Amino acid sequence: MSIDRVKVDTLMIQCFKKVKGIVDVSPLSEKDKQEVINIESDAEKQSLMGLGMVISVGVREVLTFDLVYVALMDEEFHGGGGTYMTLKKGEVVVGEAVSDEETIARLSKKENVWFIHKNFVVYKDKISFPQDIMKKLCHFEIPSFPAEWRVLEESDFSYRSIMYAIPTTPTDIFLKNTYFEGLDQWGLGTILIGVNL
Repeated sequence: MSIDRVKVDTLMIQCFKKVKGIVDVSPLSEKDKQEVINIESDAEKQSLMGLGMVISVGVREVLTFDLVYVALMDEEFHGGGGTYMTLKKGEVVVGEAVSDEETIARLSKKENVWFIHKNFVVYKDKISFPQDIMKKLCHFEIPSFPAEWRVLEESDFSYRSIMYAIPTTPTDIFLKNTYFEGLDQWGLGTILIGVNL
């Protein structure tokens, strides 16, 4: 299928900017897709607070989409989706970030959970903590999320799916420097948005 990329990019950028909390948007260049992969790969070799490596499965997934955009977002952005980070032992989720206050309150009363941070819970019955961490049996994953915000009217443009992912801090800095003039104010971050046609 042949598309007018300039026309489509203009339309998508206008629509994404209507999403609450998205401040600015730009198409991600093919050259920068590879740079993002390189930065994310380097970041994966690092440890998160000494607790294990972080794998950005969401960024890798979004980069395979037909169209990819980088968006600058502020604290008003709430993309929906699930937990922004999980802790896995193999393929089993043994911990996760929880943002819902009621869920946090309910989990804090259970004996089989331990909070690493005020909103990151580890399920004690699924992991030998910290032994499994020290043995490097666990890793953190940052997933992608379906865009729960409707951006286009049916007649504007046909697409199959829109997903977004939150990059690691080194990638966030690269994207801000490359696409948003190095803008690095408190409360501003980046996301990568993928559109499959």
